[in-house]
Amino acid sequence: MTKSIIVKQVVAGMALATLIGGTSVALADDVILSGSVAAITTITPTATQPLGVTLGSAGLTDFAVTTVTEKNNVTGGYTITVSSASAAAATSGSRNVCKLLLTDDLTTTPITYTMKYDGQPVALDAATGACVFTRSKTVNTPNGDDKILTVTTSAATSAHAGTYTDTVTLTIAAL
Repeated sequence: MTKSIIVKQVVAGMALATLIGGTSVALADDVILSGSVAAITTITPTATQPLGVTLGSAGLTDFAVTTVTEKNNVTGGYTITVSSASAAAATSGSRNVCKLLLTDDLTTTPITYTMKYDGQPVALDAATGACVFTRSKTVNTPNGDDKILTVTTSAATSAHAGTYTDTVTLTIAAL
């Protein structure tokens, strides 16, 4: 639309200049091209791998629970927060211990565990039960950046029979 207006202005100006003195005068106008790119800040885990039936007898070492895909195109970077529901529910000051709790029986001794995210220890804050990883870059690749969440437990040979669970929450936020 703007382009056709410019052309009309130039043609009209040349015709007027020709009528007045025979000299052509060109008129010009600017066309401003502008657009936006939406912010993309997402985190997507793959299907979670079950910890298995040997949880009590053998323990696990750096067991890959899930692969997480991080995407962020905000130039200020981003943070990844890893938190444990069992740690967050604990008494303030002791929220730095992750626990697998026996389903439907919170009085049974839990199985403690540690986590690593992208090979880095997840050191939960004792006051919040969360650990924050700060990334100072963007991840502009269409496929994102894959990170692995692993857990380690010791053998819990005195654990009661049943299913032990905890919920780990991963949150991404642009800076």
